[in-house]
Amino acid sequence: MNATWIGMAIVAFSLLTLLFITIPLLRRGLQNSGREDRVTAKKVLEEGTEARAVIRSIKPTNARLGGEPVVILELDVFLTDGSTRRTDVRTAIHSVHIPAFQPGQVIGVKYEMGTGGFVVAVEGAYLP
Repeated sequence: MNATWIGMAIVAFSLLTLLFITIPLLRRGLQNSGREDRVTAKKVLEEGTEARAVIRSIKPTNARLGGEPVVILELDVFLTDGSTRRTDVRTAIHSVHIPAFQPGQVIGVKYEMGTGGFVVAVEGAYLP
């Protein structure tokens, strides 16, 4: 009888730990995932250098941000010094704007060359 109560106490403690500690930590971690990238993109859109880019390819990721699809755009970015730089940008795009983001289309971007490297943000992308 004592072993049964000890076993039930261990199961109850494990369930309480799962409910009140593990699940909230996982939820917070998932909510914050990608937040730093969005903050960086917003900063680049506000302070970055304007440029044009040609979309070479668009790849779906099966991820969503605020219900909008997240894609990877392979871009040729035309820098202000006349050079071109190829880069991949992971960003969310409003579903209704997907037709404007097809290979061969020219889009507006902003970029920064900083300590974190070459960072590109897509104008018109979905950033909640």
